[in-house]
Amino acid sequence: MKILLFACIVMLFCSCGGPGSVISRQLSGSDSLVINFNTPQSTTLNKTVTTTEKTAIKKLINYADSKTSEAYKCGYDGSMLFYTKGILTGDVSFNYSGDGCHHFIMEVNGKLTPTTMRNEAANFLQSLAEGKGWY
Repeated sequence: MKILLFACIVMLFCSCGGPGSVISRQLSGSDSLVINFNTPQSTTLNKTVTTTEKTAIKKLINYADSKTSEAYKCGYDGSMLFYTKGILTGDVSFNYSGDGCHHFIMEVNGKLTPTTMRNEAANFLQSLAEGKGWY
């Protein structure tokens, strides 16, 4: 009886998936990040910013891990590539410049998932695109 109760408790904890959203769990172990910025109105790569700074990586994960939004059709200003030990764990596209189009989008469990982008995140990404390195 005790073994059955223990097995049920273990299964309950395993099925809950642990703390955090699916996005934060998928990206939380990231140890490096590459941010690609496109030339405006194109898909041509204009600038790349890389970091292994934990604070910056966490900040960008928190920005992308927001409430679900609609899938805008506004184009994208770039993408964030999250890596864990050299393996790509997340590819998050973003639009920070289009009025009414601020959002992130990434694949989660095989499905494209758009999330809202707060003004703070848009300002941060714009700052990086302009060559400022504040976190």
